[in-house]
Amino acid sequence: MSNHDQCPSTTKGEKRQATKAELARVARHAGTVNGAPVWRSAEDLADTREFRDWIEREFPAGASELSRAEGEDDGSGESRRGFLKLMGASLALAGAASIPGCRQPDHKIMPYSRTVPEDIIPGKPLFYATSFPRPDGGAEGLLVETHEGRPTKIEGNPLHPVNNGKVSTWALASIMSLYDPDRLKNPVYKNPVRGQVSATWDDFRAWAKEHLAGYAANGGEGLAFVVGRAASLTRRAACASLAAKFPKATWVDYSATEDRASVLGTKIAFGRAMREVLNISKANTRVIVSLDRDFLTRERGELTNARGFAKSREVLEKNDSMSRLYAVESGFSITGGQADHRLALAPSRVAAFAVELAKRILPASGSPAGAEGLAGAIASMSVPAGEDLSGHSQTFLAECAKDLMEPNNRGKTLLVAGATQPPEVHALVAAMNAALGNVGVSVSYKALGADEAADSRAGIAGLASAIKSGAVRTVVCVGANPVYDAPGETGFAEAFAKAESVTLSVEMTETAMASTWMLNAATYLESWGDTVADDGTVAPVQPMIAPLYEPALSELEFLTLLAKDDAGAKVDGYDIVREHWRTTFNQSAADFEKSWRRILHDGVVPNSARAAETPKADYAAIGAALAGLKIGAAPTKESLEAAFVVGHLHDGRYANVGWLQELPETGTRVVWDNPVLMSPKTAEALGVSPAGWSRDDDMSGIYTKPKYPTARVIEMALGGRTIKAAAWILPGMPDNTLLCTLGYGREHAGRVGDGVGFNMYGVLPASGARAVGGVKVTKTDGEHMIASTQNHWSMNDRASIVRGVDLPAWNKHADHVQKAVDTFYANQDKVKELNFAESLGELGHTPPNLSLYSNPFNRTPADPDPKAMKPGNPQGPAYQKNTGPEFASRPQWAMTIDQTTCNGCGNCTIACQAENNIPVVGKKEVAKGREMTWIRVDRYFTGDMDKPEAMLHQPVACVHCENAPCEVVCPVNATVHGPEGLNYMTYNRCIGTRYCANNCPYKVRRFNFFDYGVTKFNGDYYFKEFLDDAGGAVPGQEGITGSGAYNKLNPNLIPPRLRQKLDQISRMQKNPDVTVRSRGVMEKCTYCVQRINAARIDTKLQGMDHIPEGYFQSACQQACPSDAITFGDSLDESSRVRKTREHARSYSLLGYLNTRPRTSHMVRVMNPNPALCSAERKASWEDPFHHGGGHEGGQDEHAKPDGHAFRFDGQKKREDRGYALSLNVLSRSHA
Repeated sequence: MSNHDQCPSTTKGEKRQATKAELARVARHAGTVNGAPVWRSAEDLADTREFRDWIEREFPAGASELSRAEGEDDGSGESRRGFLKLMGASLALAGAASIPGCRQPDHKIMPYSRTVPEDIIPGKPLFYATSFPRPDGGAEGLLVETHEGRPTKIEGNPLHPVNNGKVSTWALASIMSLYDPDRLKNPVYKNPVRGQVSATWDDFRAWAKEHLAGYAANGGEGLAFVVGRAASLTRRAACASLAAKFPKATWVDYSATEDRASVLGTKIAFGRAMREVLNISKANTRVIVSLDRDFLTRERGELTNARGFAKSREVLEKNDSMSRLYAVESGFSITGGQADHRLALAPSRVAAFAVELAKRILPASGSPAGAEGLAGAIASMSVPAGEDLSGHSQTFLAECAKDLMEPNNRGKTLLVAGATQPPEVHALVAAMNAALGNVGVSVSYKALGADEAADSRAGIAGLASAIKSGAVRTVVCVGANPVYDAPGETGFAEAFAKAESVTLSVEMTETAMASTWMLNAATYLESWGDTVADDGTVAPVQPMIAPLYEPALSELEFLTLLAKDDAGAKVDGYDIVREHWRTTFNQSAADFEKSWRRILHDGVVPNSARAAETPKADYAAIGAALAGLKIGAAPTKESLEAAFVVGHLHDGRYANVGWLQELPETGTRVVWDNPVLMSPKTAEALGVSPAGWSRDDDMSGIYTKPKYPTARVIEMALGGRTIKAAAWILPGMPDNTLLCTLGYGREHAGRVGDGVGFNMYGVLPASGARAVGGVKVTKTDGEHMIASTQNHWSMNDRASIVRGVDLPAWNKHADHVQKAVDTFYANQDKVKELNFAESLGELGHTPPNLSLYSNPFNRTPADPDPKAMKPGNPQGPAYQKNTGPEFASRPQWAMTIDQTTCNGCGNCTIACQAENNIPVVGKKEVAKGREMTWIRVDRYFTGDMDKPEAMLHQPVACVHCENAPCEVVCPVNATVHGPEGLNYMTYNRCIGTRYCANNCPYKVRRFNFFDYGVTKFNGDYYFKEFLDDAGGAVPGQEGITGSGAYNKLNPNLIPPRLRQKLDQISRMQKNPDVTVRSRGVMEKCTYCVQRINAARIDTKLQGMDHIPEGYFQSACQQACPSDAITFGDSLDESSRVRKTREHARSYSLLGYLNTRPRTSHMVRVMNPNPALCSAERKASWEDPFHHGGGHEGGQDEHAKPDGHAFRFDGQKKREDRGYALSLNVLSRSHA
């Protein structure tokens, strides 16, 4: 790799030889439990010289790509001479395009003031309540921010019991579907001769009137409906009316990602289909055992589960109680990352674990009557032995059972099973919950309706057979895409092409493209309707805006239209919902109108939730079912197991949403892709380790040898079906197990989603089982570029960046305070002392900082400036003679992030992106380290690469340093400090030197290398075909800008004047309160300064002295489902942010640099079972502040006799003469 980004003056000449101590580098470990190593990736753990050179370059990797000489071409096809050739052709074509240069547009405009609606104040947003039908069932209550009639951002409704003001990632990103330029805009008819032609809704009505008349006469025989599931009272009634009109029609309530096993499991356990409702809280749940279920995210109860779990883990005082989580899983999920103890097992072996756990629990738990037979059936079951369930696993199993059966925990435990587990295991989990007294306390159940309980996989397979046989001749699809996501084994796509078909869809889909009629639907933000949440709460769906592409019908209106005798009849969602509600609620006209207005205002129907049930388990039926459960041996490399999971794109419906494509996946931090994940050992055994990677040679080769991280392409075979996909490693996975993410590999999604990733539905069995065995993997000669952010924005020497401690250590040392040797900004009023959290880091071991720069903003309330004497200060008697420091007047904004309750879901990233007009940049730009997100969630592993002990998450954004290193290096004062503690960014001053980014130790500044915000992503450009041919795409790397179907060249290399600009529809989503940045401008987190200013104006108009606590929230704080982020005025003594900043678990990130950050982090606390902890870990509870090793920059050298050491980088010391010289000076000054 070229090192020309580094100053040559410090690297020339011979390098001195490294000492033995420097060569024997030890992993960075300070501030973590038991001093365990902290690392982001296998390359980071190896910590080789090449990897450190890559990670510590002055500029992001790939930033200098265009300056590479032709002789230095590394095979990417993007040498400097090649680039100039391309630009020569582009500039020549620019003249041919005859684009005007500086002429101003000649348009007449009309002043807005002539037609301002009465309820709209220009510049002031309005919020309307609605609800969001979740793609996996249930609903969320929302508040939608609108500007002059256009929705711009989704927020949670604080009155809705599911949301409580929070919101899921899918709901946040759903606004992008409204403004998707690729969505269907009008009906399209597939003419037998002319192909697809534009049509109108009147054309379709005429066709439907004639075509459906015959089916109405025969009761619908030969007609089929495939309707996507949605929890809605009115929609359910419309479906019932349609089914009554066509009683002989085939009906499929379809969900591509349904958890069929849990439905069948409750049928076994309770005799009817039911759904679990978890009630996690500090009072109800002391011990949780998760059997391959990620209950904290990507399931319909994720918001309530995350909120309850965070409360159960909250530790604010010494000796606070805290729940304990055991996770047994086949991947490395968010839930697994939060676990106190985690065991990696293949899906079939998780079932074996459940059986062994039941053998210990059921006989000894004082089971109710009837459970004895089940205990006997369990005892007689044989579980094949294996290394995965021996040794430590047996101890894990025994302690897990012991914790569950602890008498004090009776009725306060919880077991849950995931979609990869068979129905029998779900039934067994229900039996164990009943035996432990958990039913009605930590878990309850609700009956499922017929549509939710229906087997959609069996239905779609039966429909495919009926079409092939000719029994079904016409198919109507509403809100479903079975041509793409039906299991490959069903052959549905081939069958669908033989029938007449109608598809109603918001977005372009594979099913719509294959249909006779492709009809454009309205989104939920353009429609009337209603939803039913998990707890039964009914909420209205009301339009925020008229359909952007009129006429367009909502799914409710379309189903109602088909149910009418006259296909030309007018349908209005408003009237449909009101009529159904009036009938359902049985109110008088006057009372209904009053209730209707109140419901639309609040966004929820009061007292509509249904009480949960506590059914009795049928132990005999469970025992009978378990007799048929077959548990095989552990998988081998010749016969692998595969688990299919839901990712950010859900079933694929969000493939054209760039925000979700660019949101890093849990564990791998991969974006724009869904590689097949496996353990490092499995990848080695199959010969499919990432290019350049070798455990014995150089694990850092993934990043330092190829230009971009490159995966091997494999062929995965199951049941005679094969697909090709990329293979990637994920530490912590069980061996011989594959993890496949659904929802990628779309062919007709749009410019963002086409060709991204691999379609895993191709090998999904028709049964819908989410875990299968007998998978064969074959290595091919292909390679595939991977964009992963796991090593991006790495902070130098992560000795104690992310800090964790065990609960026993916290309970013993929470009051620990030690004298600081430095006047460090640890706490506002205690700058001379270090609290518990700060004592875990460097400050308890390093000498004082020697500052060469005196910042006038350094003074704190505890350290006022004695020279600033001015009478009459309004801050109170204490300041009458001394105005105090610059930061002593309210408000002073600050933030805290609790790493105990943060689960790494990424909601904060999407919320920030929506609020602040942050663009997506595409796969290749991310691979270069150019992603633009203002708040990132860093992911760290601790322990061994094959069996990491834990996964830690740490959100990091601009921390708004009072001693900001970025401010002192900006040559044009584009970044300055404000009187309220904010680090301002003045965009129109910025000239793009990037000095600020280079000098930022937190790596939180983002640079617009190109016009990301004003040009269309993957858009066209003038003479595109000619330039694609002239430039020549690199074989095997077409579409690496983010979409495999568009742009063989990186469109960012095309001059902006030739590129397609952002269309009007996409611009409508932008927040008008936030500037859209252009090329060459630096940007970063602003603490949502636009919200601060709006709150300041409102409170001033109301005559308030200060902005009160909770008057507004930052976007990230507002979206966080676990309340891990706190923001407010740090000088308000009653504020939560003041209390958390002064808390003993609060510490400043990289605080030893004396940057004085306004954002502080709180140490993560874990609650391990002592019996499962090593002696070394338990010893650390007695003295968590001792790290050993002397702390000389992470080296294996001992400190000086006084116990202190200066920090240095051994590799840099060898290679950089200027750095080595400065170390000599420092060593003398500290001698």
